[in-house]
Amino acid sequence: MSRRLALAALLAAGCTRCSSPHFVLQPVQPGPAAPPFAATLRVIHFGDFGDDTWQHSTVGRAMAEWARSSPVDFALSVGDNVYECGPDLDLPGAASCSFAPDGNTVAAGYVPPTDPRFRKNFEASLESLLRDGKPVPIWLVLGNHDINVWGSCKAGSDPVAASRARACLEVAHRSPQWSMPGRHWVLDRGPARFIAIDSNLLKADYGGFSFDDEVAFVARASEPCGEKLCFLVTHHPAASAGEHFEDATPDYLARVKRIEEAGGGKIAAWLAGHEHQLEHLRSATGRDVLISGNTSRGRPGDRFAHLSTPGSKLLFATNTWGFGVLEVGDGRWAYRFVNDRGEPIYCCAASGRGPCEPVRCSQ
Repeated sequence: MSRRLALAALLAAGCTRCSSPHFVLQPVQPGPAAPPFAATLRVIHFGDFGDDTWQHSTVGRAMAEWARSSPVDFALSVGDNVYECGPDLDLPGAASCSFAPDGNTVAAGYVPPTDPRFRKNFEASLESLLRDGKPVPIWLVLGNHDINVWGSCKAGSDPVAASRARACLEVAHRSPQWSMPGRHWVLDRGPARFIAIDSNLLKADYGGFSFDDEVAFVARASEPCGEKLCFLVTHHPAASAGEHFEDATPDYLARVKRIEEAGGGKIAAWLAGHEHQLEHLRSATGRDVLISGNTSRGRPGDRFAHLSTPGSKLLFATNTWGFGVLEVGDGRWAYRFVNDRGEPIYCCAASGRGPCEPVRCSQ
């Protein structure tokens, strides 16, 4: 292939910058490497993956290679799974997707149309993410682009119905690389519980859904968290230092506070996306906030100049392409960011519900 044709192919794949930037901000220097512990659960955490770009393919390969050397039990995709607008509402039968009376799961009997966006934008680059030759289960939550009905994503004259239908179609979709049993859900695996919510409601109610329902769900779901380590899985973070710091309006912060109060102080950490970087923060309430959203649309110019939330603390941030890995076992947990070359670039370790303190990475 000629150089000109090769460049054209890269641009067609969404490549505007074909290598990862490497800006790192680490205000808190790491302590000694943590002593090893017997991890009984290993999870890949990534988000904002839903665009068919060069970065998306590169990070997808890196996650698959990591899983070959360090087998993972499942993965979490924390929203913006299908850019730019979520599922296609123009497909026959798409707009008729409806929720059950619980407003969370899809009405029984509905079969969604085949939508090529799911494979092109999300699943194809994850087919090599395997364990023992079988696809690693991927559990997903909704992001803002998954329900987008504004600007070029406008669909019909009723944005409430359109955003609700897009949410419904993502919950209805199933594949070996896609499991979203509801807008919110609970997953128990070994020593950990994962409580996933529809964090689009942190910004405002939408689609006829109520934030009060998410609060009530977290209150119920967190009851066993005295015995298990519990992690909150969201698209929107409790705190950040990236481009979306302006999301943290007084109303947003009040809703974050209500979610944390519903968790009764028993949530070990937020596992989030939305910011297209890798970030570790400590919220004003002492919760760890781990953001892994730098998988398909990086922001190489961000220098993390603004903290979104008063009283929060930035421990680490980078615009390097990569993903997160959570390990849990024996009353302890640890987390690391891994770059697109499979190298650990930041690690923290915690006992019980935290805090996860920065430590030197050991292979």
